[in-house]
Amino acid sequence: MPQQTEWRFCSRCSAMFFDGYADKSQCAAGGGHAAAGYDFSLPYDVEGTPTDQTAWRFCGKCKEMFYDGDQDKGRCTAGGGHESAGFLFVLPHDVPGAAHTQDSWRFCVQCRALFYDGSPQKGLCPAGGGHASAGYNFVLPRLPARGDPVPIDDN
Repeated sequence: MPQQTEWRFCSRCSAMFFDGYADKSQCAAGGGHAAAGYDFSLPYDVEGTPTDQTAWRFCGKCKEMFYDGDQDKGRCTAGGGHESAGFLFVLPHDVPGAAHTQDSWRFCVQCRALFYDGSPQKGLCPAGGGHASAGYNFVLPRLPARGDPVPIDDN
């Protein structure tokens, strides 16, 4: 299954953004996005299933992951609605967590971006205030981090 790495959590706005470019784009908190935490490896260009939602895209303006399955393109920090570019991502949801995954990623009904909803602070939404969660609980694959337990091969 094809996957793209360098998707990161922004510690300033709580959105998922692509950190693979020198330009960190525009964060709702002002300035560019600030990468923190895990490096996520997200699947793309595969079939959706009852627990894998399609229509997630990279916004070419703000570099955030947003839901592109409706006519409404949300509110982009860089102005107007989000602009889809690149791969068609397929995100797992409502599945049990496993090694090298993180849950509590949610869709924001105001800006349509994917944001981390696992802390009391809901980040800063470009539509104003904090993000407002709805829909599925996304459980995203991540790369192993320093200090992660090493799996034991029983063979």
